[in-house]
Amino acid sequence: MQPAEIYAVCRTRLLELAPTLSEDDRDARLPATPPWTVVDGYRHLAGVCADVLDGVMDRAGTPSWTSVQVVSRAKRSLAAVCDEWSARAPALEVKMAEGGDSMAFLAFDVWTHEQDIRDAAEVGAVRDDELPPALAALALQTFAPRYAKSGAPALEVVVDDGPPVVLGAGPPAVALGTSAYELLRILFGRRSREQVGEAAWTGDNTRALDALHIFDFPLHPIHD
Repeated sequence: MQPAEIYAVCRTRLLELAPTLSEDDRDARLPATPPWTVVDGYRHLAGVCADVLDGVMDRAGTPSWTSVQVVSRAKRSLAAVCDEWSARAPALEVKMAEGGDSMAFLAFDVWTHEQDIRDAAEVGAVRDDELPPALAALALQTFAPRYAKSGAPALEVVVDDGPPVVLGAGPPAVALGTSAYELLRILFGRRSREQVGEAAWTGDNTRALDALHIFDFPLHPIHD
């Protein structure tokens, strides 16, 4: 699956979920991004869509960038935020289709926040469809240069009993076996350092563990 297709699937699911959420669901906190609520998660996603289309990319991905997306929509209802996202997302998906893998960050973002929202609303993560394997393969490809620059020893990653992928240079000194879903949650800062350390490692994982994430470890374990 291409990033644009993944984005469209997650967006559709989230827009279908929104009107079913109770007031308590909407006000539930997102464990990975406190103090955001479920509605704030939607505000962020609508804001990312608008910012990418409007070229508002200064400090993209930083807390200051995402904060503006949420704060500027703080007075809008969930329905209004979803209306904005519904109206603008088709143009973003066209842009993503044209950009291919260079726009993968949007697919990672929407999928990650979808799972956060579903967890907070207690409706269950989507673990077993075709999206996690596609995203995990793309994430390993995208993340490889960053891992190589970390200085951590070469790491062999086996996802869902598939072929091994080696990050870093030289023969792998440490190995990790995991699922596509868990790999994505690790990479995007949804598992604590303790949780990552308890995964199925072989070899001394000390340096590899600290290099195997894009966002900082959360302070507390997250279970979804």
